[in-house]
Amino acid sequence: MAHHPLASLRASLRLSHPAYAQLVAEVHAQLGYGQMAARREKVSRWESGRTVPELTAQLAMAHIHQVPGEEVERLGWPHWLYLAADHDALLQQPWTTQGVVDSLRSTALLDHARRLPSLALTGSALASAARTSVSVLAGPKTPHSREGLRVRSDTVAWIEARTRALELHESGTSTAPAALHFAARAEHRLITTLLTTGGYDGHTGTRLLLLAARTAALCAWLSSSLGEEITAERYTLAAIRAATAAGARGHVTTYMAQLSIRHLIAGDPQDALSLVHAARAITQRPTAHQAASLHTKEALALARLGDTAGSARALDRAADALTADTADHDPAINPFDIKVDDEYLAAARGNAWLFLGQPKKALPFFATLLDNGTSLRTAAPASPYTARRLLYVVDAQLALGELDAAAHSVQRAVALTGILPPGLTHNYRQRLLGHRNEPAIRDLLDLLADTTP
Repeated sequence: MAHHPLASLRASLRLSHPAYAQLVAEVHAQLGYGQMAARREKVSRWESGRTVPELTAQLAMAHIHQVPGEEVERLGWPHWLYLAADHDALLQQPWTTQGVVDSLRSTALLDHARRLPSLALTGSALASAARTSVSVLAGPKTPHSREGLRVRSDTVAWIEARTRALELHESGTSTAPAALHFAARAEHRLITTLLTTGGYDGHTGTRLLLLAARTAALCAWLSSSLGEEITAERYTLAAIRAATAAGARGHVTTYMAQLSIRHLIAGDPQDALSLVHAARAITQRPTAHQAASLHTKEALALARLGDTAGSARALDRAADALTADTADHDPAINPFDIKVDDEYLAAARGNAWLFLGQPKKALPFFATLLDNGTSLRTAAPASPYTARRLLYVVDAQLALGELDAAAHSVQRAVALTGILPPGLTHNYRQRLLGHRNEPAIRDLLDLLADTTP
């Protein structure tokens, strides 16, 4: 689980819980807000997410971290904390084309920043961003141009070709996810450099914005495949902004759906539902695959909320969408649009049952990820995301007490990636630690420790 941004800020001041509580209380009084109890438990509850500080306490903290009070009220808790943590570009920049270009600098440098503490946008702040995207897409478009040394058309064409080649790895590849992630980051940084320093007309500017969106989405998807959901959220937010500026409705719809997954995994299912609703508002007539994808995201969010019947209905609608029209999946329109097929829907049903606390019903739907399934039994290269998907298999197997099977599934994840990425290593270890007294699990934990770079 990611750390709360307040925990990171407190640590940056090298203060314990009691010392930070004392500092907040002193500043609270100095600012004329009155006396407040300086209790360690308060800070602990704020950082755990169990309670939200009173507004005056937040204003005292904002004063400590040099954040204007109006930003506290504008962004709300905990979002204003990012203004003090240097992760604020996606919150502060306006939704103008230039603002979008400026915000891309944050993702171009994302992997050089310190580890991200939590999701950047949740609750009302996330809903506001989604509404803004819908509104911008509905308005007139002004092509983005810039004076300067001209960006050559063949340069853009080569970036488009390389980006497309990276996107094709989604269906299966023998290349390690970390290597693909490195290549996608390099393309994203190059495009950001061209957008911020080059000269181009409106047509080329739109092409570059769409490429920025596509490479940010690639980085997001690959970050998730490496077990880094918080980083994936930042990239997806950038993809939504860039695709919105380019007027690419289909891309924004896809990226909204992908962002909902980040909130299903690392956030609030209600936020995931709000993103699904926003995506539907953007594309009134989605393709069959887009419609099915949105229905599955809705189903998983409802399952996380404990709505068994609603989740089942949404999954049935996803299947009906594909039955109605299975020939409209065109990667040329949106190269990163997920192809939804029977295997995808089966995995979604398995995840839904798992979220509903029914691992016995979930496990059969993961058949293609098991040792007797066709996806991993054949010599065909697996998707870079397969090791991430195996986490759900392990969850079901551990819940059913099938420890040997769970250990085998983890070993398959290691085999698929060569060296399990640190984020996935952490995710697998967290699941296995409760069974560390079992010999098979103890040996596996040692293996995971050995494969961590």
